[in-house]
Amino acid sequence: MTVPARGPRGPVVRPAARRHVPVPRRAPEQAPVLSPRDRAVLMAVVAGRCTMSPESPAGMLVDGRPCTDQFAGHRLLQAGLARLVIQPPGRPCVVEPTPAAIELLGLPITI
Repeated sequence: MTVPARGPRGPVVRPAARRHVPVPRRAPEQAPVLSPRDRAVLMAVVAGRCTMSPESPAGMLVDGRPCTDQFAGHRLLQAGLARLVIQPPGRPCVVEPTPAAIELLGLPITI
């Protein structure tokens, strides 16, 4: 026989165990294509504010300062949303958007 637990003010009432209710997953068609951070970096690329060194893994520079997400530039390049415009040796490459990036953002410009 078990004795119910008693606290200083009477019996201790424990809440009923909560069951985990799974959250339904989104279908792949509904999944976001770009994260908000990648979208913001891509908008900086479209504005012409980004440079990148092709031989250094340091990442992308926005307005001459390192981007806080050091892998964002590489993700955009690998996804085909940005490309490097090669400059003379010793100068950083300008990053420009591809037509796919312009279409994805829904901007009314052409390249």
